[in-house]
Amino acid sequence: MSKQPTEEDTTGHVVHLLDRLDGAAAAPESLLLPKRMRAPGRVVFALVSLVASVGAVFAITMLWIEETPGWWFSLIFTVMIGGIPVALWAILIGSIEEARVERAMQLAWRDGRHRARAAAGTVAERRTGLSDDGSVSSFDLVVTLGDGQTIAGSWRPPTASGRRLLQTQVPGVGTLVRVWNLADAGAGSSASPVVIEVADPTVVVQP
Repeated sequence: MSKQPTEEDTTGHVVHLLDRLDGAAAAPESLLLPKRMRAPGRVVFALVSLVASVGAVFAITMLWIEETPGWWFSLIFTVMIGGIPVALWAILIGSIEEARVERAMQLAWRDGRHRARAAAGTVAERRTGLSDDGSVSSFDLVVTLGDGQTIAGSWRPPTASGRRLLQTQVPGVGTLVRVWNLADAGAGSSASPVVIEVADPTVVVQP
């Protein structure tokens, strides 16, 4: 069973699953971050949240005006009904904030990739997320570098409906990796984008 990675901020720390690790490689052009909800989708989601909020206010008002089995009944359903719009608005706000942070990371990588430096490392720990059909929907890796530093990164499909992986495609402990980080940031810096490149263990490479 895979160990769980140590807790640390992995925002902008991404894993790129490649067919092979070439000896002479250039820094990736993009962080390949998952696509977030775009502006039209946010507008629609906001409208849905607004409708849910109005409906919740109306339902809660009726709960306290109309006759019910007791105040405890009205209180319970007030919490239940009120939680729906609160959850919707929290999802929307969280999505906007995540998109903002990831956009800043993407720009930082684009502007600084020409000075990115590569370091060799090995997978020390891993964690996989499974979908209902048993395929891998995400995985996290903790990598140990040659100087003893550790850094974590995550692999996510480009879109919610993107490809899933077989469990055999998740690199195991001891797998060699290549870590790209900006030259003016420490390898373990959570404020700087980092790319961890690792080969898909199921891909057969011809000599």
